[in-house]
Amino acid sequence: MEERDYSLSYKMPFMLSFIKVVNTIGDADIEKVLDGYIGFYQNKIDRGLPADRSTCPYNAKTLKDRKAISRNMLTNPFEKFERKRFLYYSKDLSVISMNHALYSQMTDEDWTRVKEQLTEDLKNYYVELGGI
Repeated sequence: MEERDYSLSYKMPFMLSFIKVVNTIGDADIEKVLDGYIGFYQNKIDRGLPADRSTCPYNAKTLKDRKAISRNMLTNPFEKFERKRFLYYSKDLSVISMNHALYSQMTDEDWTRVKEQLTEDLKNYYVELGGI
């Protein structure tokens, strides 16, 4: 989080979607995370804005293909968090889980700080792209 390394916007709406639906033990239904993730980009398109940079494959057509978007979400950004062992994915359970040791250390203030930073970073990201 402190690196604020965003070549595309993927990490920010993914984590905001995850945080919104994560339960009390650090698990989130992948379909609910996907709903929020797709919803973020669909909202931009619905307002006549590009989803992201021109290299981003998301558009009105591709966002309707939940399987493809799910694969993309699990490749990037999820894989970046998985590689650092912050998040895990259980295909059998259709659950994305936060490392339980890390989750148990998170306070309400930590979650608020993370959400505020991601929201601010997302706003700044799009301002830097020309306000899209």
